[in-house]
Amino acid sequence: MSRTRISRAARITAVAYVVAMAAGGLIVGAQAPSSAESLLFELSQPGLNVLYVFVLMPLVALLGDTGGGAGDAGSLALACGLGAAVNVLLVRAAVCAARAVAADLPVCRKRRTPAR
Repeated sequence: MSRTRISRAARITAVAYVVAMAAGGLIVGAQAPSSAESLLFELSQPGLNVLYVFVLMPLVALLGDTGGGAGDAGSLALACGLGAAVNVLLVRAAVCAARAVAADLPVCRKRRTPAR
């Protein structure tokens, strides 16, 4: 398989994951609280934690807690969708870092090998 074909499949998978998490959050948020809500939160980890620490907590510290809107379908869909998007970005960063290391390994091995 060519690299463009793999990249296209990865993009489609990433978009499907984010859309499925947002749709799942919308569906579960419209129903009564159940175990499916905790499953959605687990599937959107660690991206959801990154959002809470770096986005939500500073906003609450700056603007204050309004206390409204917790538990409705829109906020659950937004949280799960954004958590899934951050997960996709984290995986992309890890893959790019691994590719950069793999590209530099042969050069590093050449430098360490003594000349004969």
